[in-house]
Amino acid sequence: MNSPTQGASERNPWTDLAAAIESTVRQALAVIRPAAASLGGDEDLAQAADLDSAEVMDLIMEIEDRLDLSIPVETTAQARTINELCAGIVQLKRSIS
Repeated sequence: MNSPTQGASERNPWTDLAAAIESTVRQALAVIRPAAASLGGDEDLAQAADLDSAEVMDLIMEIEDRLDLSIPVETTAQARTINELCAGIVQLKRSIS
């Protein structure tokens, strides 16, 4: 049986990973478009942040550099929001772990 304190002391590594990735994405976004770092997770990233295609690629490269991984084009193409991008990166990290 789980004690009440056991759940609090056992951290889910995937939840921690997701939080770290979101933080990294927001830091990278702040480099490309500082005002956009505070966007809601479900807002359309390119539209709300007013990113053109070159800036989107700069954002992806910044994220790749910070996380030391290569993000496949299909992951980027499928992600319209910060939440979707983060979920795609988490899934990528899970597959290579």
